[in-house]
Amino acid sequence: MVTIPPATEVPINTVAIIGGGLGGVCLAVGLLRRNIPIHIYQSAASFAEIGAGVTIGPNAVRALSLNSPDLLEAFNKHVTQNATTHDSFLAFRRGIPLSPTDPDNQNLLFDLTNDESAPNWTDSPARSAVHRAKFLDEMVRFIPEGTVSFNKSLVKIEDIPSDSSSAHTETSGVKLTFSDGTSTIHTAVIGCDGVRSATRKYVHGSKAVPTFSGECAYRALVPSDIMISTMGFERAMNGQCVIGPGGTITTYPVEHGKSVNVVAIRTRPGSEWNSPSWLAPATTEDLREDFKGWDERLVGLLVGHGLKSKWAIFQYLHDRPYYKGRVCLLGDSAHAMTPNLGAGAGQAIEDGYVLAALMGERPPRTGEDVERVFRAYDAVRRPRTQEVVRLSELCGRTYSHQQEGVGRDYERMRGELVDRLKWVIDEDLEAHCEKAKAMLW
Repeated sequence: MVTIPPATEVPINTVAIIGGGLGGVCLAVGLLRRNIPIHIYQSAASFAEIGAGVTIGPNAVRALSLNSPDLLEAFNKHVTQNATTHDSFLAFRRGIPLSPTDPDNQNLLFDLTNDESAPNWTDSPARSAVHRAKFLDEMVRFIPEGTVSFNKSLVKIEDIPSDSSSAHTETSGVKLTFSDGTSTIHTAVIGCDGVRSATRKYVHGSKAVPTFSGECAYRALVPSDIMISTMGFERAMNGQCVIGPGGTITTYPVEHGKSVNVVAIRTRPGSEWNSPSWLAPATTEDLREDFKGWDERLVGLLVGHGLKSKWAIFQYLHDRPYYKGRVCLLGDSAHAMTPNLGAGAGQAIEDGYVLAALMGERPPRTGEDVERVFRAYDAVRRPRTQEVVRLSELCGRTYSHQQEGVGRDYERMRGELVDRLKWVIDEDLEAHCEKAKAMLW
């Protein structure tokens, strides 16, 4: 874990970034590259990420590269790709084997590969993954000393308008107050504080919260030698999505093939989550009941490697602007989504690239500058990211055989998945950003 000394005094003309996860740090590095002063406020005692593996699609790799060479360098140091099927996004298999004696070959349904009908991902491998914490640690190395404050839980945001009757307007901006009683004022504030965002309460109001998607996840990180001995090399070291009635189990290698990330998701549309926490204790009985009849090898790996909790998955599908005045939302705080398209981190990375580029084009010196930037950002990012939220939810129903009109029609399923992935991956990000820049003046 990389440690950065705390700041002592923060200049008012800095852009405040609330949250030090992947999205917040990507944004910070992009702004620093464009000579925009920043300060990160992290509620925890250090930089931290939840979960192990995260999928990074070709679109997100392009966004990293466009935002900062440093980000691409950090990514390349920790990226893990399919061992043998480089043109494949995922191989889809039956969750409930047709034959217990041959649970592999008979159950391969289809493979999303780089053929003429699949998404155009020739500029980057179809599937890349990184260990979240290690990727974050690598990016943090590009954050200068004195630009981070830890143990800062945001409790209040106030707009401080300039006093037109006074020549002294240096105290206008956005005032942030933290749980330790301290406060600061900044030219602009960007909330990168995740699903349970405190910044969102200011921008959208306290009643605007993500909703439970009906999906719960069990997670495990399995040593690759155990995964290979259990599932075979081909299945262990290439991305797999095992699908069946009411659920899915996705596996892919991380840490340069040292480990395999395993995520099992149970999908019950319309169900409720009554716990105040998004984590609940999980038992072997829970898992076996949720995946009764599924490939026992995969279920056994989950049972034996870290089965302690099940995670409620929330999403934020809405039509509200991503900003209010000089406060803006990025990543999950704006558009939390299910993991079914592997696109959540990628959309936060895209957000960071666009927002950094816009601020570089029109540096946030005044409230008018800030609002123009945020308005342009919202105009291009909200339609795209909200559609990804919708498509991700739909994929969950598709995988679990609950999509109306598709069911277990695997040929149609493949066609629809290809179309959705193509839409996410093939975005021309430079044109996307130029469209926003044209709105600044």
